Amino acid sequence: MLNQQLDTWLWWDEERQWFKLYGSKFTEQELAAGVYPNQAKAVAEVRRLPYLALSAEVRACVQTYLDEDLVPANKPGDAFHLALATLYMVNYLLTWNHAHLANDQTREKLERVNRAKGWWTPLIVSPKTIPKVALGQSVRRRHED
Repeated sequence: MLNQQLDTWLWWDEERQWFKLYGSKFTEQELAAGVYPNQAKAVAEVRRLPYLALSAEVRACVQTYLDEDLVPANKPGDAFHLALATLYMVNYLLTWNHAHLANDQTREKLERVNRAKGWWTPLIVSPKTIPKVALGQSVRRRHED
């Protein structure tokens, strides 16, 4: 857990400038849950971001993801993260949640469902796997409407 926090802060300090960042009430709720080092700082940082708004379309997308078993039914917050990133056409969903989000099975299901629906598919990454400009990697730019 400490290594993940260090990797996250390193990415935040060195790479976030290359990305347009968004949060959501679900991100804030997850960061506020539990107790961990630098929690107040993490919550304060996410509160500084523009939040992606919920809509009927987002809620319908969440229901589709739950119906398609993209994430467990008892993890609707994960479905909201996916739906917001999908419908707002966000390039990267940054997460450490490998159990339900950042894994090959979820990626494959997400691509299949989104292709069938004609939806954008975000790349689900961790601070370890997101492209880094400092390493000379190309950053996929946000799709502009």
